[in-house]
Amino acid sequence: MAMMGGRCYERHDFQVLVLQEFGKRRPQSPEETKKLQEEYLRLLEEIPRMWEEFVEKHKNIYERFGYLDVVVHDDLRVERKKLQRGRPKEEKSKSHRITVRLDDELYELLQKYCRAKNVSESEAVRQLISELKWKRF
Repeated sequence: MAMMGGRCYERHDFQVLVLQEFGKRRPQSPEETKKLQEEYLRLLEEIPRMWEEFVEKHKNIYERFGYLDVVVHDDLRVERKKLQRGRPKEEKSKSHRITVRLDDELYELLQKYCRAKNVSESEAVRQLISELKWKRF
């Protein structure tokens, strides 16, 4: 099943997507050409209403992001592309987790370092460990 999708900030973007999908239709006869022309004109009148209904249906997403990701099917049904879940993957993911117990003195020292460098505890530990690269053991 063919479909076209894209990001729509306003009705014009929505119209372009729908008409691009409609434009893939190819008439086989003069009668079909006339029928497609009539359908095209009807579609031009219908698109503003379609957009308004679509925005109303997905109002919370549209208000939050200012756009809607739309999928237009070959039968001109429209639906919202589903939002991707979760945090995007980092190029260099941090796949190792360690847990450390600290006494009050070491914990306070870590907190002072974090405040001075304006970093999180995790980032502070990463920075301090990376300094070990230059030490000889």
